[in-house]
Amino acid sequence: MKISADKKILLPALARIQGIAEKSSIKPITAHVLLQAKEKMLIVAATNLQIGTKATYLVNAVHEEGEILVNARMLFDIIKEMPDGVIDIEEKERYTVEIKSGKKVKFKISGFSPEDFPMTASDGAKNFVAIKRTRFLEMLDVTYFSMARDETTINIHGAYLENIEGGITRIVTTDGFRLSIADENFETPPPLTAGILIPYKGIIELHKILHEKKDEEKIYLFTDDRVFYVRVGEIEYSIYLIEKKFPDYRVIIPGDGYKKFEVMLPRDELIPALKRMAIISNENTRPVLFTFKDKKLDIRTEDSDIGMVNETLTLTHEQKAHTEEIAFCLNCSYLLDILLAVQDDIFVEYNIEEKNKPLIIRPVKKKDQVKYVVMPMLMD
Repeated sequence: MKISADKKILLPALARIQGIAEKSSIKPITAHVLLQAKEKMLIVAATNLQIGTKATYLVNAVHEEGEILVNARMLFDIIKEMPDGVIDIEEKERYTVEIKSGKKVKFKISGFSPEDFPMTASDGAKNFVAIKRTRFLEMLDVTYFSMARDETTINIHGAYLENIEGGITRIVTTDGFRLSIADENFETPPPLTAGILIPYKGIIELHKILHEKKDEEKIYLFTDDRVFYVRVGEIEYSIYLIEKKFPDYRVIIPGDGYKKFEVMLPRDELIPALKRMAIISNENTRPVLFTFKDKKLDIRTEDSDIGMVNETLTLTHEQKAHTEEIAFCLNCSYLLDILLAVQDDIFVEYNIEEKNKPLIIRPVKKKDQVKYVVMPMLMD
């Protein structure tokens, strides 16, 4: 294999696979990137055996076709420090790779045989469905933060994607303490015969690339029993699905028919207030007490070993003044995560009849599309 390619092509191509290729691994395949030169194109591929990706780039020249495995992190660091301009990459004897920038800089690093590399990305023969990138990204924006990060809870260590009645596509995430739901009505729904559970790392990679590829109007989706395929421009992902069953999240959502207190909270005032609360509450995961009365919201938290903070907000949105005091405790970070995600004021719905029941939180502009269910914390 021998190619010439501009640094402007190579650097972003290698940067994109750094979140997938593992930095240290006893398996060379998962720590390495596959470089495959074919006709006038360079294919860059990586896998951690859970997520596979490949992307095809037009390069300056393919002098000799071929393929080689190279350490992904080392190659990225080398290309990053090379002078701007054309870089030559050539496979030498015994899988040695020579990387040159003109006559000034030359690296030689060890590579591996590519024969066992699993090219899991799609082969183009599948029936992909096109959906709008911005609308799918918005669904991820408002839900991805509440996925369980602990791999021991594998059945919630990701995002659940399903099509529901009425032609609606839904994404659901939970970490066991809060639940996020986003609905979207695509012209052509993603091709799902049943709900699928996309792993945490796959969602993180998708979220990142969908933000990066702002010029792409559409993305292309396909799934089979084991793999979720996504195309975004020149990049393809193959994400192996979690085979565990996602919990029945519907039983957690409060039904109708109970006496409730609903209030609209202003995002721009609440975020700085919650950040001040977090200085105290985040030290020992202390609850934050929210008290409503007469169109005023009092927010308070304290720790006997650290101190306390108290703040009062006047609620200017048009809503009925509640003469009886309503109080509940929340994890400050959970509410802050929601406000940062939705970029909007929020409605908070609280069950007056039964304390310690879940709260429902919705953004004002997408009240019918986005919903959060948050468990309150016990008051001290």
